[in-house]
Amino acid sequence: MAMVYAVGHISGAHFNAAVTLAFALTRHFPWPRAAGYWLAQFVGAVTAAAVLRGSLGDIAQVGATLPSASQGQSFLWELVMTFFLMFVIMAVATDTRAVGEAAAIAIGGTIGLDALDWQSRP
Repeated sequence: MAMVYAVGHISGAHFNAAVTLAFALTRHFPWPRAAGYWLAQFVGAVTAAAVLRGSLGDIAQVGATLPSASQGQSFLWELVMTFFLMFVIMAVATDTRAVGEAAAIAIGGTIGLDALDWQSRP
């Protein structure tokens, strides 16, 4: 949520390549600029991974979200949660009836809910 407020006016808060793709497919973002955004997103992801690796060392699962169910169940829920996140992003960012200033709250809240671990561990 903080990053959407901080740089949303600069980049449209395209932190994820799926967001850029969705906006381009729905004609809310120009295709010629999509490749540049994807390159920036890739470089940002690799840089962040390198900083984490460099600062934390060779710790395999630090900060990782690990599934507590089968791979099939985990994949299904990842699809469901991604659908809801993209639905919220597209709804608050493209619908003229949405309150633009509240978009970051809706998006951040959806990501927060997606991050919750709903399954109890044995």
